Amino acid sequence: MKKQLLTSMFLMVACAMSAQVIDKESINDDNLYNFGGSMTEYLDPGVRYSNAPKGFKPFYLSHYGRHGSRYLLNDPQYSGPYNTLKEADEKGVLTEFGKSVMNRLEIMKNDASGHLGDLTKKGQRQHRGIAERMVRNYPEIFNSKSTIVARSTTSHRVMASMTAALMEFSALLPKMDIDYNDSDFDKGYMNSEDRAINSAKNNRNKNAAVSEFNARHTHPERLMAALFTDTTFITRYVKPNSSSSPRNNSASLYNQIYEVAANMGSHDLGFDMNDVFTYDEWYDNFLQNNMYWYTQSAFNDITESVVPYGHATLLQDILDKADAAIVAGTPGANLRYGHDTALFPLLCLMKVNDCGWAPADLEQVADKWVAYDIVHMGSNLQLVFYKNRKGIILVRALLNEKEATLPVECYKDSKGNEYPYFYEWSKVESYYRKVLSDWTRIKDGLTAK
Repeated sequence: MKKQLLTSMFLMVACAMSAQVIDKESINDDNLYNFGGSMTEYLDPGVRYSNAPKGFKPFYLSHYGRHGSRYLLNDPQYSGPYNTLKEADEKGVLTEFGKSVMNRLEIMKNDASGHLGDLTKKGQRQHRGIAERMVRNYPEIFNSKSTIVARSTTSHRVMASMTAALMEFSALLPKMDIDYNDSDFDKGYMNSEDRAINSAKNNRNKNAAVSEFNARHTHPERLMAALFTDTTFITRYVKPNSSSSPRNNSASLYNQIYEVAANMGSHDLGFDMNDVFTYDEWYDNFLQNNMYWYTQSAFNDITESVVPYGHATLLQDILDKADAAIVAGTPGANLRYGHDTALFPLLCLMKVNDCGWAPADLEQVADKWVAYDIVHMGSNLQLVFYKNRKGIILVRALLNEKEATLPVECYKDSKGNEYPYFYEWSKVESYYRKVLSDWTRIKDGLTAK
């Protein structure tokens, strides 16, 4: 009993440490990569898992993962800031530091040519690593007798992510049966958002609140002074060959450069742009990225607390396929490869860890709801199912391969010993079936408006 108590105490401390939020005062060069927000690089978590209760063995894994590290999606994200600095250089108003930033942006722009939105080599390695750890951690599930069902959206970076994972599975277990496909047939649950939430998600009050939040956290003045010998170039900027009036383009340039800098962790080019922003500026930019995903994904008053329901079909698919796997009783896995736009709201709908956090003050969002701990490049949710000879089914949730909490009480054995991170599936499923039932009622109310 004493050993069990010490183990539980250790797990609670470990959980608190893994969920620790890095605030502005604790930023340093070693954790700066986190502040790319949703573009943060996926790293091997290198964690040790708590032991399953005695007699329980894993037999099924249900997964939804975002594609790995990628290039930015649109050419203006690269060419926009580069062209602005190049124009300034031609006019002789770029500092030496500004030229350094321009040169790095040029390398990025050229490297991205023809690769917009593509998975990078680092993204491939991320998914091969995740697959390798699945096999290593759960040999009872991933073996030559298992059937693995893998599905991806038709996005090329997502298909490439799934392919990278399947290559690793095939290399490690060449005799394992893998059923894979990428098709619009699965779009309904993989990445389609229910239109019933559109008005709440895009309402005027939300947009105004986010704009005000972003304005409070946008301070481009220092960077503009570091880039330009004459800041009027950017504060009274006129596009080439344009008759428009001068405008202050400093905030736009500031945000554009952040997008490229934050995405540098997706590449292996041998340099970064970490020096472009101060720690305070990195944090402010992160807060804006974090706020975007919070208002696009989470429960909150300004979107009528309905946005996570937009991907209720994904939760339904997870529940239904888990039930089918339990009936089948044979080892296997359902692997789904998709996007942040589905994974973020799914985690909020399921209230994994602190994803249900909904403070009244938007300035408190990042106290618990932190994008780099929720969804970034390669992020994934894994639900690992266990059973014993009595037929009791337990589930453990892993978010980015770290043990995560679910919104029901932990499993207790017949002696009253509690097992953090392990939950009785019957209670978990009952909770989430009610969530789906609630959505049916809420949706009827929304469509009746």
